[in-house]
Amino acid sequence: MMIPRHLKILDLTRRDSKVRVEYLAKALNVTLQTIRRDLVFLAEQGLIERVHGGATLPSGLRNIGYEQRSQLNDTAKSRIGDACASEVKNGSTVFLGIGTTCESVARALIHRTGLMVMTNNLNAIPILSAGGKNTVMVTGGRLRESDAGLVGPAAVTSLRQFKFDLAIIGCSALDENGDLFDYDLDEVMVSQAVIETSRKTVLVADNAKFDRTAPARIASLSDVSLFCTDEPPHQLHPATVGAGPNLLIAPK
Repeated sequence: MMIPRHLKILDLTRRDSKVRVEYLAKALNVTLQTIRRDLVFLAEQGLIERVHGGATLPSGLRNIGYEQRSQLNDTAKSRIGDACASEVKNGSTVFLGIGTTCESVARALIHRTGLMVMTNNLNAIPILSAGGKNTVMVTGGRLRESDAGLVGPAAVTSLRQFKFDLAIIGCSALDENGDLFDYDLDEVMVSQAVIETSRKTVLVADNAKFDRTAPARIASLSDVSLFCTDEPPHQLHPATVGAGPNLLIAPK
């Protein structure tokens, strides 16, 4: 099972292209033996390549697999889902984006009634439709088989026909300047379009995103209305925090 330390190892490897066991042990404050076991596990998952004394990541542009992501910080994501859902009013129109944190929001939304929810997240559809209290719509788009997301120009075209009361989106990384990033430009197009076509946008992201990197910029925190997370974003510059959206820390 993936644990948060594995994600940090992947991010360090992605950032530096090649990492050594000794460096990882010092950076993560664990023993050399622990790091070696971690590298064996990650290599077995196909996420890194073992080399003498350390590891490399063949592609710096890949996200980790959906199954691994779904296991990371699941308790924190559940808390974020509940906190975000508390901001959704019955009877409103909502867009729900791709990602395992957005799926946690979907689980919390089943307690709302009269919603019209459009999503490009096929994993969220059976969750949202449970109980029959809300109307669920699906965007068009190209199916991204790795995580059952619908992305690309057709997804953008379909969502531009609506003006959402609330858009709920995720990201893969958040840097110190408050910029949001992802790995797939086709997904970025969808997130950017829905920010433009919604009265209010909520970013949902757990603390693992604070120490990650990704290549494609979505937007800035200043472009969203509310940032719902599980811990204060420690890496943000103070000026960024002051100029950013309202911050909602999910209660424990």
